[in-house]
Amino acid sequence: MSIAVGETVATACRLVIGRTGELFRVGLVLILGMFAIFVFALRYLLPLLGAEVPQTGGAHPGAAMPDPRLYPGGLAMLVAEFLFIAIFGVGWHRLILLGPDSGLGVALGRRELAYFGRMWLCFLGMLLFTFAFSIAEVMIAGLLGAEPRSFLAIASVGYVLVVIYALARLGPAFAGLAIDRPFGFAQAWQATRGEGLRLVAVYLLAGAGWFAVAFVFSLLAEALRLGEAAPYALLFINAVLFTAFQAVLVTINAMLFRQLAGRAGTRT
Repeated sequence: MSIAVGETVATACRLVIGRTGELFRVGLVLILGMFAIFVFALRYLLPLLGAEVPQTGGAHPGAAMPDPRLYPGGLAMLVAEFLFIAIFGVGWHRLILLGPDSGLGVALGRRELAYFGRMWLCFLGMLLFTFAFSIAEVMIAGLLGAEPRSFLAIASVGYVLVVIYALARLGPAFAGLAIDRPFGFAQAWQATRGEGLRLVAVYLLAGAGWFAVAFVFSLLAEALRLGEAAPYALLFINAVLFTAFQAVLVTINAMLFRQLAGRAGTRT
């Protein structure tokens, strides 16, 4: 049975809305974690973006260079974000697939660390693909004699679609891990065979809905001048919205696992 794109997204949204109380219990760590990350980015990283310091060594001593604290700070923020998402992802997958009896507590154990590790494998794979894609992009643009900027815009669309396609097909492996099923990336790829384009459509539709909500909220926040009057309140609301969107994505992934995992020989 093929994936029903609109029905999958709509059902996931209804499940999240219907479990608001559980969302705040399971998602509290992600809400508070993302709030802290947003504050860190606002107060520490953003001021460093435009800051330059004199180079103390190298070929051009005294020349301006980006603040060396920027990259370690960005990496630390990414590590923290992945960890908070892993903790939430395991808890919410278990809630959707196993029910409330699976427990609604926050944990950092074997499952969460393995989930965190798989997230980094996907991220590093994406970085390698980005590097290869960039080289191929430059070569193709040169062969076609295309204007680099216009070619970049077109190529970027293809890049995003390929990344979504790959991550969507690997996604069920995270659901299997959360509920202790022997279900890795190879099994996920096998289970989602023939459904790649529908999976892309599911996540694009979910992303479009999120973009619409975020756009409307940004207009309201700007009209109310929340960024000036209550910047931390605005950051906290954004953390809540981010968590709600993650809940929808994880719910979709859990539903897809339940529907497709049997194709890889895993009982669900």
